[in-house]
Amino acid sequence: MKIRLHILTAWILIAVAHRAEAQLPPMYEQFNMNQLTFNPGYAGSTGVLDANFFFHRNAVNFGNGSPGTEAITLHTPLANDKVGLGAKVYRDNIGVTTANFIGLDYAYRIHVSDNLTASIGLEASISSYSVDVTELDAYNGGDPSFTQELESYLKPNAGAGIYLHSDSYYVGVSSVSLFGLAPTNADEKVGDKTNQSFDDVFVLYGTAGALVPINKKLAFKPNVLIKMADSLPTQIDAGIQAIYNNAFLIGATYRTNNSLSFVGEYIYNSDNKITRHEIGIGYSFNTSLVDDGIYLAPSHEIFIIYRFDRHNNHFVNPRFF
Repeated sequence: MKIRLHILTAWILIAVAHRAEAQLPPMYEQFNMNQLTFNPGYAGSTGVLDANFFFHRNAVNFGNGSPGTEAITLHTPLANDKVGLGAKVYRDNIGVTTANFIGLDYAYRIHVSDNLTASIGLEASISSYSVDVTELDAYNGGDPSFTQELESYLKPNAGAGIYLHSDSYYVGVSSVSLFGLAPTNADEKVGDKTNQSFDDVFVLYGTAGALVPINKKLAFKPNVLIKMADSLPTQIDAGIQAIYNNAFLIGATYRTNNSLSFVGEYIYNSDNKITRHEIGIGYSFNTSLVDDGIYLAPSHEIFIIYRFDRHNNHFVNPRFF
């Protein structure tokens, strides 16, 4: 137990030190279930009012203090289906650092053909970052490094994305951290303080996926995410999911940090010929495939997806991306 505690403590301190120099967006196990989190071009793409809630926890074996993220996203097309609007809020906590994020998305949708739509999206966002070192236990009591007041900063940012989709496939390229392209200024003033922390890192996302029907009741959904960030190894998530009777989904995803996640989802549909409601409730579990990673595993993710179609004329079957 002491070994595990030391490993977690070291990991948190390394993560805190890294976050003090650079801020990365939170990580989700099932990215393809909630693409608005990293691509503003996704806004309105499901054709209905779409609300998502994600609750994610890492290293849960260590109890209180495990890193975690809570996120809520909402998006919808407008009446002419040429514009999509979206909003998202998340809270990301790791160690003594906390990030709160609010973003607004606008997507202009171009109907290339009856079954192909291209969207160009923009995002404006603001984040608050804070570090509370008083929550750490110092070896030397009274150490001023561990008794200083809470540090917090506000940071604006911007994002852009392209999303091309049909009923059977999608492709996207995006970033929600465009300010990370700008050179950092170590002497930037925030109030009466010098902000030498919380510099945003530019992260580029590439996504692709497809829906492959096998028969009337069974379909497969392969998908891939490529995530590239400055000074960090490229990360690839490659997964496949099976969908039965448009109501049950199971699947697995491999991540190039040598981890594997599994997902299951139940989808309920209610159709009264005037309105249609779709509710998906899912759970994902991630575990490490290497010995050194077992102390930081597992992670758990719970998600709820709600879709509402007022006119009942946008989709016949549930949307899976």
